[in-house]
Amino acid sequence: MGAVVLLLAIIGFFVLFAYLKFPPPYANKKMVSTFDMMVMAACAVFCLSGFFYVRGGLIHTSEEKLWEPLAILVALGIEIIFLPLCFVLRNFWIFKPPRRPGQDGFFGF
Repeated sequence: MGAVVLLLAIIGFFVLFAYLKFPPPYANKKMVSTFDMMVMAACAVFCLSGFFYVRGGLIHTSEEKLWEPLAILVALGIEIIFLPLCFVLRNFWIFKPPRRPGQDGFFGF
């Protein structure tokens, strides 16, 4: 179980690194920074909610020894799914690249 937690922790670190390291270069830096802080806060809330949900479900049961690694796995899984989704939304939909004239269609409209 420890190896899986370590693997997901490494993947989670690289996902966080990629999210913070590659902001859209054409967007307003202050707006991107505000969006990033909001995403980090939402990710923390979701990860903590998942962690405590698993803890609450497994505490005082026969699987009580497993609640810590499973809760960490759930929190890392939420991070690994949530941050790439927000990365794609941030870079390609919310702060989408500027349109280039003449590249949109047959007549460039």
